[in-house]
Amino acid sequence: MKNEFANRQNMHLAVLSLLADPAHLPAWKDLNPTAFTARAAELGPMVDALTDLIAGQQADTTGHAADKDREEEELETVAHEISQALAGWFEDQGRVADAAQIDLSRSTWQGLRDADLIAKARLLHGKLSAALAEDAAALLDYGLSPADATLLAKETADFEAIVANPAAAISGRKALTSSLRPKFREVTALLAKMDRLVLRFRKSEAGTRFADAWQATRIVRDLGEAAPPQPAPPTP
Repeated sequence: MKNEFANRQNMHLAVLSLLADPAHLPAWKDLNPTAFTARAAELGPMVDALTDLIAGQQADTTGHAADKDREEEELETVAHEISQALAGWFEDQGRVADAAQIDLSRSTWQGLRDADLIAKARLLHGKLSAALAEDAAALLDYGLSPADATLLAKETADFEAIVANPAAAISGRKALTSSLRPKFREVTALLAKMDRLVLRFRKSEAGTRFADAWQATRIVRDLGEAAPPQPAPPTP
């Protein structure tokens, strides 16, 4: 969620907290102007709807990242185990060059970028398929079978699909962001109407305290940035 939205939603929640504060309720609830009470009743459901939309956006982002991490780990594990066994077979056949192309440590597999991981997994699959076609019986002694080629192809395809799908996640986030903007505008418009009315509560001491607290709470604070550096003291 953009800081712009997060900061404004934090302000909305602070306003709701102020409205629910028992210390302030007697200063405004059901008192003139009663339109303020009516609009306060509208505000809660509108802010709750924003909370639900924001939660949906965050879940979409988090869910896609978790799926990608899982598929990546599965491919790295399968590729590493198969590559070690196949590299051993190549070396025993005197095919050192073939072995060198796939003999990667677990940490090396894990360090590959997405596109490189997919390319290296495809290379491994090609060499395994060719070796199986050449001497499947011999590869059984190294723990390799056509089932391993099938599994490697599946894990590669699964990871490639999720890597190629950030557009879906991004478009989903954009759609949610687009739906957030009009909802925020509606809340902003309602709060602006309440801003006009809150001044009328200044006829009492309690009402003045509430109006002051309202105006302080209505400030949108940027909670996503560090505090500005303090100026250096002047040299004596």
